[in-house]
Amino acid sequence: MLAPMRSLDPLRKLRNFIAKPFRRRSRQAAYSYRPGDVVVEDFAEFSGIPLDTVIERIANFHAINAQDWHALGASSFSERAAAFYESSQNYVFDTLSANRSPEAVVKKLDRFNPRILESIRTHPGKRLFEFGGGIGVFCEIAARMGKEVFYMELPGIVFEFAQWRFKKLGLNVSPIEAKADTINLPGKYDIVYTDAVLEHLPQPLQIRATQAIGQALDNDGLLIFLVDLSGPTEDDPMHHVVDIVELHEHLSSSGLSCEEGHHTFCSIWRRL
Repeated sequence: MLAPMRSLDPLRKLRNFIAKPFRRRSRQAAYSYRPGDVVVEDFAEFSGIPLDTVIERIANFHAINAQDWHALGASSFSERAAAFYESSQNYVFDTLSANRSPEAVVKKLDRFNPRILESIRTHPGKRLFEFGGGIGVFCEIAARMGKEVFYMELPGIVFEFAQWRFKKLGLNVSPIEAKADTINLPGKYDIVYTDAVLEHLPQPLQIRATQAIGQALDNDGLLIFLVDLSGPTEDDPMHHVVDIVELHEHLSSSGLSCEEGHHTFCSIWRRL
C-alpha cells in the first residue's frame, strides 16, 4: 500500500504538470558489482557481512526496503519514517546502490550537470555543508577538494558507517547528528549541498528544510539543490510528493538567485 498523498489544489497540479518533464527517475538499473566499488567493499569490512551478501542485498534493496517499511507498525507516516530511517539495518543498501565509489558519484553528478562539481571546486569559500549526507561519499569528494566539510545525517547505521569511513580515510569532515522532525542547520556556510533528501520529508518539513538551507547560505554562497521528484511508488513507499516550483519559490524568497535548472530536479543557486 502506498503512503497516502496530500490532495493537490488546481494551481499545484498545474505546477507539477509543468515540472513533470524534468523529474529525476528514482528507478535505477539493477546493481552489479565491479572491482573498484570501494564503498561497497568498505561496508562489508565495516559491517562484517560477507561481500557476496552485501552485493545481493544492494541488488534487491527496493524489495527489502519496501518490506521493512510495511512491517513497521507506527501510528503515523512521520512516526514510521523516523523509525525506518533511524532503525533500519537495510536502508544502507539503497544508499550503497547509488554511491558504490567516488568515481560513480562524480559520473552521476556530471550526467546531471557538469557544472555542479566545477562550481564547487572553483568556489573560493571553504565551509561546505551537506544536508542529509547519507554514507558520506560526496563529503569525501568535497574534502579531497580541500573543503572544510560538515556532514549532517540521522543517527543509525548509515551515519555510523559514514563516520567510520571518514576516520579510515583521514578526511576533514565534521559529523552533525540530525533529529527526526527537526530542521536545524547550525551556522553559515559558503556552499550547501543536498541530494535526494527533500523527498523523504513530509511537505511541511520540505518547506522548513528549504527555508533553513537558504538561510544557512552565506554571502556569495553556492547551493546545489537536487531532489527526486518521482513521488511515492511501490518501490519507494517512503517518498513524498515534492512541489519543486513551491520549494524554488522559497529559495528565491530567501534571497537566492537560480543560475541553472529552475523548476527542475537539479538546480544551482547563488546568494549575491
